[in-house]
Amino acid sequence: MGSMLDSKRISGDTRKRSELLTRIGARPVAIWGARMTGLGFYRLALREGIHPVAFLDSDPALQLRRVKGLPVYAPSRIPELRTHHPDLLIIVAVALKEDEILRLLADYGVSRDDFVNFNDYLEHYYTIDVVGTCNLRCQSCAYDMGYRQVKGMISMEDFSRVVAKMAQEVEIVSHVSLYNWGEPFLHPHLDQIITHLHEYGIAVAVSTNLSYIQPQRIRDVVKAAPDYLKISLSGYDPAVYDTTHQGGNLHLVKSNLHLLKYHLEQSGADTLVDVNYHLYKNNCGKNLEKMTRLCDELGFMLSTTYALVMPVERVIDHCEGHPDAKTQALSKLLLVDIDEGRETTRAFRDLPCRYLTNQVNINWDRSVALCCVCFERPQADVAADYLEVSLDEIRRAKAAHPLCERCIHFGLPAYNLGFNQAEWRRIAQSKEIDDV
Repeated sequence: MGSMLDSKRISGDTRKRSELLTRIGARPVAIWGARMTGLGFYRLALREGIHPVAFLDSDPALQLRRVKGLPVYAPSRIPELRTHHPDLLIIVAVALKEDEILRLLADYGVSRDDFVNFNDYLEHYYTIDVVGTCNLRCQSCAYDMGYRQVKGMISMEDFSRVVAKMAQEVEIVSHVSLYNWGEPFLHPHLDQIITHLHEYGIAVAVSTNLSYIQPQRIRDVVKAAPDYLKISLSGYDPAVYDTTHQGGNLHLVKSNLHLLKYHLEQSGADTLVDVNYHLYKNNCGKNLEKMTRLCDELGFMLSTTYALVMPVERVIDHCEGHPDAKTQALSKLLLVDIDEGRETTRAFRDLPCRYLTNQVNINWDRSVALCCVCFERPQADVAADYLEVSLDEIRRAKAAHPLCERCIHFGLPAYNLGFNQAEWRRIAQSKEIDDV
């Protein structure tokens, strides 16, 4: 461990960390969750001299890949993995769908003694929306809706103060996501922000539309080696992409994908690149096939997600019987519309809202948002300045927020989390598509 990390190591009470390490002991470890939370545990494990043997993940896009040099297996291979490692301990390291996974573990014959829920040792996951604006205006996003917002970028001084407070107030900060609604690559010091978090031993996630002319920034960010880089796309042909990623330039995005690959090879950065493809009726046929081939050529993972209506304020308006015209128009493109998604996830409505219980969402101006799926300012804020409030004050403000009550009333946490994916696929496959 280097002197820089020693000087910035997360401090405070170490009982939870000690309890976690005692629970793991000398057992071989597999991490369920190969995205950000799993990568956060992986970085923590290495700092503590623990060397996991594999990742597990139910997403086919990750299976048979290597992440941080480790194989990623489907959960169905748990019995085989336990044959090779009889004393295997599974670390469930996911931010939002832990309830679903904890139920699946029983199906694979894993007893309570043979898995650890990483969330039991964490107080919160943190997001910092380092940029308070975006260069695109996508149909499904809040930035296309004309909500009140406060535009700007976090300063390096404020960012350093925010991270220092995080490190003091909780025992384990495994990872930080540097995005919520904004486009982080617009920040001129994004590479320095990533490096600063790594100096604390914290894993870093970045999401981007990759539609901008900033070749040097791409190079600098790759050199800083974020642990996870998600790229948002919704088509391969420009005419299709332009309908749902308005303001972007797909030719520029494709060029930047190749540039990204070049810099990854030059720097040797061990970054998981996830091309996150948003599925609509007009892009889930030939466009998806073409983008899959491009990602295979570049060696990038391509994951798919059914496009949702965002933010939650907009969905609540729909549920309360007064949808806006843009939402009505967007619904015609969705493979699973709001009402279908809510019905599909009805059986999961009693599960705890993980947006409420385990997130702290910090805006670029240090205000604190209720959660990651709400947007309108200041109505969706629970604190004016993260540096001036305690975690207990944030928790109380979130629990009492009227927007939270309305969201839970309509079952929207389960809808936004996309529970019951098999039924989502069945509904999507029953729709007529126009990308053939």
